[in-house]
Amino acid sequence: MTHRHQMTCTHFVELADAFALGILDELEQHACARHITRTLHQAGCREALAAAQDVMNRLASGLPASVPPPYLWTSIEARLSFGSGSSNAEWL
Repeated sequence: MTHRHQMTCTHFVELADAFALGILDELEQHACARHITRTLHQAGCREALAAAQDVMNRLASGLPASVPPPYLWTSIEARLSFGSGSSNAEWL
């Protein structure tokens, strides 16, 4: 990870997708957040972030807007025999 004063526009653009997804480590996430709030950007930082957020929004719009039924996890656990005392080691 670069130090706070070393975050360049090129580096930010490289990390924009991961930053938008929130999957960077804590130091990188904070460095990107600080970088994008700067007033001067020369290498398309805001555009890269906007493009990443647009892709995220389009992907999210394709997901169903419903909540899974409450019995779903119980059904999954039952199929995996969790809580039955049996060993699931054979499929690990």
